[in-house]
Amino acid sequence: MFNTILVPVALDHTETLARKLDIARQLRGPEGRIIAVSVLEDIPSYVAEYAMVKPDRKKMVQEVRKAFEDALTGQDDVERVILAGKPGVVLANYAEEIGADLIVAGASRPGSEGYALGSTASRLARRAPCSVLVIR
Repeated sequence: MFNTILVPVALDHTETLARKLDIARQLRGPEGRIIAVSVLEDIPSYVAEYAMVKPDRKKMVQEVRKAFEDALTGQDDVERVILAGKPGVVLANYAEEIGADLIVAGASRPGSEGYALGSTASRLARRAPCSVLVIR
């Protein structure tokens, strides 16, 4: 059984969220906790420089929070955290910071971006300080 389980939530790929949470609940110890984490990726400066309309960061954060809460409606036993940065790196660092012992991540469909696992799951598998369970 695991005590602290992270469940990354990509808000544009929520189709595996229910399954990831079910698996996390099955693997959680009696006193364990599940933390859903969404990562708001920064817009690279070389892209933002050429944008016709500058993104409203405050509005983006509000929209991400709402979408995150909507995706987790009814999941009262799940803690929620929103971070910023490159997901595979930020999630691995956060897992180490809080002493997580499992990350339940979803894989992209084969062929997507040239990765079998998906870029975030692949980075987590390489960088995480704990076990990573990748599901489809």
